[in-house]
Amino acid sequence: MKRIQMRWNMWSALLAGWCLALALSGCRDAETDTDEVQMQGQRTVLVYMAAENSMQEGYGADGLGQHHKDSAELVRGSKSLLKHNRLLMFVDDKSAPRLYLLTASDKAPRLVRTWTDDVCSTSPDVLRDVLNWVAEHYPSREYGLVMWSHGTGWLPSTNKDYGSTIAEARRSEATPSGKKNETSAVSLHAWGIDVGTDGVGDKTADGSWGAQMDVADMAQAIAQSRMGHLKYIFFDACLMQSVETCYALREVTDYVVASPISTPMAGADYEGAVRKGLFSADPADIARTYFAAATDPDRQREEYDDFGMVISVVRTDRLPALAEAVKTALPLTPLCKRESPDMNGVLNYAHYAYKYDYRPHNYDAACVLRHLLPAGSSELEACLATLNEAVVCRLATDEFWIGSWSGNQSVDAEAFCGLAMFVPQQVYASNAKYCSHGNLNEAFATTAWYGAAGWASTGW
Repeated sequence: MKRIQMRWNMWSALLAGWCLALALSGCRDAETDTDEVQMQGQRTVLVYMAAENSMQEGYGADGLGQHHKDSAELVRGSKSLLKHNRLLMFVDDKSAPRLYLLTASDKAPRLVRTWTDDVCSTSPDVLRDVLNWVAEHYPSREYGLVMWSHGTGWLPSTNKDYGSTIAEARRSEATPSGKKNETSAVSLHAWGIDVGTDGVGDKTADGSWGAQMDVADMAQAIAQSRMGHLKYIFFDACLMQSVETCYALREVTDYVVASPISTPMAGADYEGAVRKGLFSADPADIARTYFAAATDPDRQREEYDDFGMVISVVRTDRLPALAEAVKTALPLTPLCKRESPDMNGVLNYAHYAYKYDYRPHNYDAACVLRHLLPAGSSELEACLATLNEAVVCRLATDEFWIGSWSGNQSVDAEAFCGLAMFVPQQVYASNAKYCSHGNLNEAFATTAWYGAAGWASTGW
């Protein structure tokens, strides 16, 4: 799930509302020729907001959904854009899906593409279609992608009924003028959720969880698009930073920026991210900007409270070496012969409980390796060395909120890495009938990371 709700500063709320009104008024007047192809830029960044879920619901004094507030931050940040960089924002909420261009010179976002009919933003076909269109009309030397929504990492989707096909998406495409050319606080899904026009909260009209996108399907959609390969993917969503997720994306992005925890409702600081992160030569600046906002005393009081934050950046080309090191080390662990090791005391990023659909513990990878492997062994040292090469940035507060009844989880600044790793255990099989994703051990066995890291040798 993405973010529990937090308080929102009154001044920020008024400013967000003003920016939103300005943006919408500008969109009604926009008459951009969407067939015009721009000159090649240095970097094009697409913020992909799958907000047709509980994220569109208003809260706070202004009654605006989080996507409106983040959109306002993007508008303010766009004033710092350089001409050779492009920033686009795709929004799918209860209104018709639409795509905006944000520039330093425009007073409001410029509407460059609309859909007259609803599409499912968590469909890989729709993601690929949007990526294709952006790459065709705003080509660049490199691309960045912000995946904004709910999330639970590598877990398999519980609903792939996307409804709208790519053909339907194309038929409903229109120019900016409009001419044709029961709710729960806990979401149970992989990345994103789309409940459709008649859904409520995170449930569809028939009461099932909205459609979600498997990370492997996301990777395929990117690979098959005109973009093909990205400089980075930034997940502004809960629980997305795991070795299983990053390994699935290793061939389509150089870096993954994400958090292994359930992140606060306020999410990233997009004004700061545009100025200092999304277009930086170092993708780690995205994480640093987010972390700076979440730990700023004033913003903590009004937006982030004492929630805490863990965020990291993974260099994906270093993951095969990590997989080889883990493959060599696994025979030394107590996991062999399908044993369930005692994991008490190991840093975990998610509260394992019925209330949270028995999602996995999301153990910190570095802490797992130190716990399961013999201290001082060459295998442990090799695993930690390759892990340190893969995780190029790791940031954490001393504590973070882990879930109801659990309070805060403490972080050892010297031991953590900020990248989660699944560890098979009997408890996941025992509680399978209560988990929307079924037996998590069996789901884990279908991941690319499972095969690459030699988990079959353990019997799991």
